[in-house]
This record gives sequence, C-alpha cells and structure tokens, in this order.
Amino acid sequence: MQSIDEFIEQLLVDKGITNQDPEVKKELVEEMKTRLLDQIDRAAIMQLPDDKVDELTKKLDDPEFTNEKMTEFMQQSGVDLTQVTIDTMVRFRDYYLEPEE
Repeated sequence: MQSIDEFIEQLLVDKGITNQDPEVKKELVEEMKTRLLDQIDRAAIMQLPDDKVDELTKKLDDPEFTNEKMTEFMQQSGVDLTQVTIDTMVRFRDYYLEPEE
C-alpha cells in the first residue's frame, strides 16, 4: 500500500495543484495528512463494539498506551485496520477530487 505522504502528493497532482510554493505545499500536505489520519482514527473507532469503546477510552489516559498498543488493541477487537484505512482513503480521495461547482 502506498504511504500516506505519497497518497496525498498524488492527490495534489490529480487535482492539478503542482505549481505551489514549496512552503505552501508543505503546509497543505501536512494539513491534508492530519485530516486524513483523523478520519482513519474515527472510522476505526466507529468499528469498535460499545464495550471496547469504553475500554479504549480508559486506555487512552495511560501514557504507556503507545500507537503500537493501540493498533494491537484495535486488531484484537476485530477491527480490520487495513480495510478501514483503504476505505477511508478512497472516500477522502473521492471527496477531494469531486468537481467544484
């Protein structure tokens, strides 16, 4: 699977945004990346059963609950993170490339 950065770079090309000042482009890429990752996180949480959402809420307060532990928790809870990520990226792409009226 292509990296998030490559995905966003391709979106900009597909949208025709290719002649941006490097600083402006960097800021745009970071903003898009943050938005996409937030959407992926929300989509993954929406796949959790209610009891697992409560459990996750408690775990998030633990400073030792790393991203790796989060991924493991999601997978053990039955969330297919790969599919959630792909589905979210497709929706993000479709929305971003939607023709402006």
